[in-house]
Amino acid sequence: MAETHESEFVDYLVLVVKWKKVLVSLAVGLMLFSYLMVYLFVDPQYDSSAIILPTESQQNGISNLMKNIGTLPMGLGGIGTSTRAVDMDLYSTILGSRAMLEKIVMKFDLLNDYHLTSMEKAVEVLRTKIKKRVTDENAYEIIVRASSPRKSADMANYILEELNRDVVELNVAKSRDNRIFLEQRYSEMTKNLRLAEDSLQFYQENTGMLEAIEQSKLIISAYSSLEADLISKQMELAILEKTQSKESPQLESVRLQVNEYEKKLNAMKTGSEGNGVILALDSLPSAAKQYFRHFRDVEIYSKILEFLVPMYEQSRFDEQKNTPVLQVIDFPVVPEKKSYPPRFLFSLIITVVGLLIAFFYILLNENSEWKNSEKMKFIRSNIFKWK
Repeated sequence: MAETHESEFVDYLVLVVKWKKVLVSLAVGLMLFSYLMVYLFVDPQYDSSAIILPTESQQNGISNLMKNIGTLPMGLGGIGTSTRAVDMDLYSTILGSRAMLEKIVMKFDLLNDYHLTSMEKAVEVLRTKIKKRVTDENAYEIIVRASSPRKSADMANYILEELNRDVVELNVAKSRDNRIFLEQRYSEMTKNLRLAEDSLQFYQENTGMLEAIEQSKLIISAYSSLEADLISKQMELAILEKTQSKESPQLESVRLQVNEYEKKLNAMKTGSEGNGVILALDSLPSAAKQYFRHFRDVEIYSKILEFLVPMYEQSRFDEQKNTPVLQVIDFPVVPEKKSYPPRFLFSLIITVVGLLIAFFYILLNENSEWKNSEKMKFIRSNIFKWK
């Protein structure tokens, strides 16, 4: 088996040596002819590229503001923070959009360049001419291919301008939507805060509960002091009743004092006097609870407004911004060399294919048995038949 394969290889080598002049001449001719055909009939294409980065100004102001607020619960300060990857995805979406591609086609008369009359087909061709990629350094590269060096550079620069304009418009529109939403929330919270403040004021005026914590301390202290005085007088009365006669003026005086203390204490417990900041002890828990509910509403709406106001002002500022958002690292320049077609590679491929066909033809003619075999007869008679 090995000898058979070696013999076949030697036979092929013999044919190459035998026909070497023809094969070499054919190779040179094919190389020159194919190179000339590619040169004459395949239009050269030129690439111009730009490398960009998103700037900090592209990051939404509200997102930055929220990120810098450290008092938000559960780490909400990081919500909405834009990342570079998201920005680059946005660039790719805009560059691949039909609106962007149609503007480029009309701007540079690409229907004429592509020899087309259909805008849809021109857009599809142009989509293949614009390459986007993220570099190893995490930058964004745009490569534009055109029929002339100047046009490729002009198209790349135009794409940068339009991309920057579209991103700015999207950011402004987003800021405008944020401003409208925050404006509505601000108005709502201002109204709610005003109502909560009025409710607290009305409750304070009608109940006398002005400040729950300090006032409760004061009331409890007054009650405790009065009860201590009453207990002291009751003990003094009990001692005098045992040591003095019933008609004793001193005993009668202490008894009157005890009665007055008891009346005063009962009046303060029930709130029958109805004056001053000393509220009824029986109603103190309920009054304090209601006070804290009204006070809590005021605090909540105040905190919400404290959070909304800077965001609202930031959204108003962002809505008016019209600054560039693309940081261009490498601007497009006029290329010095073509990028397509690779004439030598095309010529080499055509030459190799031509030589293989020529060698197969030589092999077929040199081997009479193979040429007259039933298989070759079948191939010759059916190669151009479909049924």
